[in-house]
Amino acid sequence: AQRVETRSTGCGLKPTLPVRYPIWVTLIVRLAVASFSAVSLAIAGPGPKSGSISPALFDSTLSFFKRGDSKVKEVALSIDDGPHILYAPKILEMLRKTKAHAAFFVVGAKVREHPEIVRQMLADGNEVGNHSMTHPRLDTLTTDEVKKEITDCQRAVFQAAGLTMKFLRPPGERYSDDVLTAAKELGYISVAANIGISDYIIVGDRTWYRDDPGYQAHVDAIPRQVFKQLKNGAIIDLHDMPTTADALEIVIKGIRRRGYKIVT
Repeated sequence: AQRVETRSTGCGLKPTLPVRYPIWVTLIVRLAVASFSAVSLAIAGPGPKSGSISPALFDSTLSFFKRGDSKVKEVALSIDDGPHILYAPKILEMLRKTKAHAAFFVVGAKVREHPEIVRQMLADGNEVGNHSMTHPRLDTLTTDEVKKEITDCQRAVFQAAGLTMKFLRPPGERYSDDVLTAAKELGYISVAANIGISDYIIVGDRTWYRDDPGYQAHVDAIPRQVFKQLKNGAIIDLHDMPTTADALEIVIKGIRRRGYKIVT
């Protein structure tokens, strides 16, 4: 199983975390009130005290992270729906080649099929988060069903890599207050994305980007979508798809050329 470093929070707690922290944790570290341990704000409890972080960034009541700091020229890459046996290895290869990292929100059923890919994600220094067990729309389920989807995915990841996840992205970013509350009760911070890329749509389906003359050249269209929406504090939502794997190097280099730092 993947060995994961433990770090003391200064409050007597030692939560298990990958060595690198994603943008939503680093923002909490930057903005948290000085009397609290930075890491423990994100991990040891339901989130920072009300008022310590702008509600536009983090909803402490629902433990819901919305976006990064608009004053900092940093963005985070996140990749949903994997691990796919054909595409995830290429995505990981591109991340290593460009010396970048991403947060992978994984589906438990796929983790069970390819646990070695999750171990590689972590070995490469990436973050791994919960994307449910079977990828349903959580806002259509009962609270018990929501919790089962989350805990079953957690079990699959722990069996694959020994990791206790702390971050959740609801599939399709479909959520309600009840979904976010259920996740919080299980110890999760739910993470949104404020740049969504339609890289999961079949090539040639004009409905996903009608005004893009290069829609057939899907690999070219993905970077255009990303660059058009780039902004400080962006959390970019990509997917474990073949076109994403092909476009990722272009995306990463283009983000950096525009002066942004990719953080995890």
